[in-house]
Amino acid sequence: MPIEYSEREKPYELYRKGKREGTWDPDDYDFEQDREDWEQFSEQEQHRFLGSCAAFYDGEEDVTRTLAPYMMALDALENEEMPFDVVQEQMYLAQQVYEEAKHTDLFSRYFEQVFGTHDTEAYREGGYQEAGYSTDDLYDTADELLAAITSGERQQLVYALGEAYLNYMGIVEAQLARSGYLSFDQMIELKAEEMGRDVVLESFQEAIGKVRQDETRHIENGRWVLSKLVEAEPDIVADVYEPRIDEYVQNRVLTEPQQEMPFEGYDEKKIGKQTIQYLQDTIDYIGAEQFEEYSDVRATVSGKQAAD
Repeated sequence: MPIEYSEREKPYELYRKGKREGTWDPDDYDFEQDREDWEQFSEQEQHRFLGSCAAFYDGEEDVTRTLAPYMMALDALENEEMPFDVVQEQMYLAQQVYEEAKHTDLFSRYFEQVFGTHDTEAYREGGYQEAGYSTDDLYDTADELLAAITSGERQQLVYALGEAYLNYMGIVEAQLARSGYLSFDQMIELKAEEMGRDVVLESFQEAIGKVRQDETRHIENGRWVLSKLVEAEPDIVADVYEPRIDEYVQNRVLTEPQQEMPFEGYDEKKIGKQTIQYLQDTIDYIGAEQFEEYSDVRATVSGKQAAD
């Protein structure tokens, strides 16, 4: 795996950054105070907070299990035919698998030591976390990558990679996870205010901050690869990216949450507005001028809402 050190690309620089920032250990956190704080949450508050945590717990496990085909698909491409060094990207993804496994470890410990359960289904079923998109779909994405590898057809493989990166880094991490972080922020802040405290669930907040830091790198890498795949196959924007983004908008952005929010003062609209900006950021990184319908996400979503 030789690296041209004079031509280090975005994935390699993020790999180096991950070596510096990604050395935190879930075992270093003491959750005893968090457990005491958790007991002060009402049953309704616990159920709602657990719903978000369950989506993360399941999601971190799902992506840990399904990232390997991304590296296999990259290996099946002719490196000299691609507008980026697939070896550097494989190195980055190898680091990312480790980080996703560590995130799974964190949530597993937290569920056991603070929530006292590993049952996620009871908190996700029928809720907003399952509306229109689930990380369970990433298993289908992995299967599609493996099928594309077997086919040996270059465009099919590039398209499958584009959909995979968009599904995972562009939607799961850049959209769903980031909106989840904003939800955590609001719920914890409102609960601390109610209890007359400066902070509650302090260890959770510190640890989830490390997860966010890791995933910021994942998103940046994913957006970079998505832009490079456009250089390889320009039609991927119309054939893959826009249809997949439209599916996400129809099933998630235009769908109202199905769960009641017991935290008084919770601002769902604020989160929705920021989530729209996250999607615009992804499109801008790829190149908004290459999109027909979603070059301006806010305008497109507003038009669809008015049509409904």
